[in-house]
Amino acid sequence: MASSSKELLSSLEKHNSTFTRLLSFIPPQFYIALNPEEADSKWMKNKKRRTGEEIKEHKRQAKISKLDPSNPQTTDHILASKVPVSSNHASKSESTKVSTSSDVTGAETGLREKEVVVFPSTGDKDEGLVKDGKQKINPLPPAASIAELKQRLQNKLESFRKDRGVDDSDPVSRDALESARRAKREEQRDKKKKDRKKERESEKQSNSRPAKTQLIVPILPKDNLTYPSLALPSSSTKSLGPIKPISNPAQALAHLEKHNAHLASLPEEKRRAAEEKEKWAKALQRAGGEKVHDEAKVLKKAVKRVEKGKQKSGKEWAERKKSLDQAQAVAIKKRNDNIASRASAKLDKRLGVKSKGTKGGGGKGKGKSRGRPGFEGKKGKA
Repeated sequence: MASSSKELLSSLEKHNSTFTRLLSFIPPQFYIALNPEEADSKWMKNKKRRTGEEIKEHKRQAKISKLDPSNPQTTDHILASKVPVSSNHASKSESTKVSTSSDVTGAETGLREKEVVVFPSTGDKDEGLVKDGKQKINPLPPAASIAELKQRLQNKLESFRKDRGVDDSDPVSRDALESARRAKREEQRDKKKKDRKKERESEKQSNSRPAKTQLIVPILPKDNLTYPSLALPSSSTKSLGPIKPISNPAQALAHLEKHNAHLASLPEEKRRAAEEKEKWAKALQRAGGEKVHDEAKVLKKAVKRVEKGKQKSGKEWAERKKSLDQAQAVAIKKRNDNIASRASAKLDKRLGVKSKGTKGGGGKGKGKSRGRPGFEGKKGKA
């Protein structure tokens, strides 16, 4: 019976410690009711219960108490401060709470307090526990200097570079990289200078000594070569008349007849020589694309064609002139008739004679006569 009660008690303690640990993970503001003063300060900021200085002082004190390392802010402590219990029961619950929630609250206090680290307890004989149930606070080890941190970082980078297989001869720092780039630029500049110098020297050599062209066919020694030239009979003497281009067929026919008469008057030998020269001259003209007017029959037909055209145009011009004369005579006659009719109308008006026609009249039964265009206003003035 005693063993069963002990087992039941141990199981209850285990369950209680488990639930207490789970409860410590929940932030206390979600299940612990706030004081009326705190609620008013949070949700009724504009309510005129306190002065501004009092509210500021209250906020400052709350912040100081929250950040105070000696004031633990775990769920168990908040519950213990809210609910008053007896001294014996409080001591028991204090010991159980510290032993069960030490593993969990150690991380919370370590995160909340930046300047100190709270080491969690491992048992009843742990050095971190005191009679009052508070944990012992141990300070952090002194921080390393900046030089040591830099050296550690450099060693770490070197180890990474060795793992990657990077050669130590490669430039690491910024100055080394800049010097390497500068050296590369200087090399490129020197190379460009050398190339330009070579180009100038090659240009000078090409200007001073022209390169001999290699001929496919070798140059033969000079010989006295003569090319045959065709000496035409017409090239030695002056060109004759009939080969002269004339656009007017009548003039060309007259010139051809005169030339033929001149050839007929020459002796036989001279006439033959002149005809031979004319033949070659005409051939050269035809080869050059010129027309040679040397046929009397063709020229006579051209003259007749021109004469017929002149006659036709003359006839048309005479008919046109006749029609113009007739139109002019009709216009003159009409003008004279109009002048005479106006003069007679004026005379009849002075004498008081009424005209019979519609033009000069103006009888009662025949209506008004139409006035002369442009002179309608003069009737009223009269």
